[in-house]
Amino acid sequence: MDLRHYLSLFFALIGTFNVLIVKWANQQQLIGSDGKLHGFQHPVVFTLLMFLGEFLCFVVFKLIRLISNRRGAIADLDSILTQDSGEFSPLSMILPTVLDTVASILLFTGLYLTYASSFQMIRGAALIFAGIFSTMFLNHSLTGRHWLAFFIISCGLLSIVGQDVQRASYDQITLPYTDHKAILTGDLLIIIAEIVHGLQYVYEEKQLKTSNVAPLQAAGWQGIFGLAITSILAICMHYLPTVSPFTESSRAVFDDWSDLLEGLKENPSLIMALIAFTVSCALYNFIGLLIAMNSSSTTRILADGLRVYFIWLFVINMDWEFLSWVTIMGFLIVQMGSILYRKPFFLGVNLNSVNEDVPNSRPADVI
Repeated sequence: MDLRHYLSLFFALIGTFNVLIVKWANQQQLIGSDGKLHGFQHPVVFTLLMFLGEFLCFVVFKLIRLISNRRGAIADLDSILTQDSGEFSPLSMILPTVLDTVASILLFTGLYLTYASSFQMIRGAALIFAGIFSTMFLNHSLTGRHWLAFFIISCGLLSIVGQDVQRASYDQITLPYTDHKAILTGDLLIIIAEIVHGLQYVYEEKQLKTSNVAPLQAAGWQGIFGLAITSILAICMHYLPTVSPFTESSRAVFDDWSDLLEGLKENPSLIMALIAFTVSCALYNFIGLLIAMNSSSTTRILADGLRVYFIWLFVINMDWEFLSWVTIMGFLIVQMGSILYRKPFFLGVNLNSVNEDVPNSRPADVI
């Protein structure tokens, strides 16, 4: 295994940790501001912590630049982390930050309502939308093979969502609501979020490659803009009335900060989990941008999809979920579509012609 494979594996492991931390927190019952127990449903808080983690990337970026300038020379690793380009404008990170904010709130809400394994499997839909948006912004071309791959992935996703609705009647360990409509809503929110993420990933790839900015710096600016945008949303959501299944707060609002502060007073384990989530988000987003810059946004999505195997191992060993053969077959169908998107070996094409590395200036759909 070369460095790229280790980087992809590390990326998947960090993503796995993020999902499991959020799902574990969602299962906690905490005392709210009304003195009653409520589920930990705070999608805006998780989004804010995610951007706080990205802001840490900016702090690290500035520290490395300071140390490198004092030394008078930049090592190879430093040049990867701290390369600067006059073509880069921090304002170019506003659009992907807005997209990431919307998508993350939808994802964390969907994860609360559905299974951790389904959450990751359905995220494979991002490959479809990233592929489509890449034709608009990166001048990539889609062949019949790619469209066939999108169709296969869509069939697998329909199977997964349909099975989720069925297994909600017997697999209820991590579900806050056992209503079929609630879990279907959660799955649909994830799909909508992946449409937004597909656009975000493609736009980020374009900005990274055209400006040659350091991924650490780009992630840092996203953290700065994200903190500002999400803080405003947090104030709004604190007073926005909502209905089940989008609320578990004592005041029946979308994200109640008074419940959060009250619940964290005597729960050090949850506080440590949120701190760990913040730090892991910094690493996760930095590595994601690094992969997109050196390969493509679709490679980033494919590498992220590896974490579903680690999530499966955890939820099965911890008895969080009962995976049926229908769910597994749905995921295998999604994987077949993903493999077909990368390599057309199903169609009898010579493998030696598709395993070559693709330059960054050309359409890249291989790891």
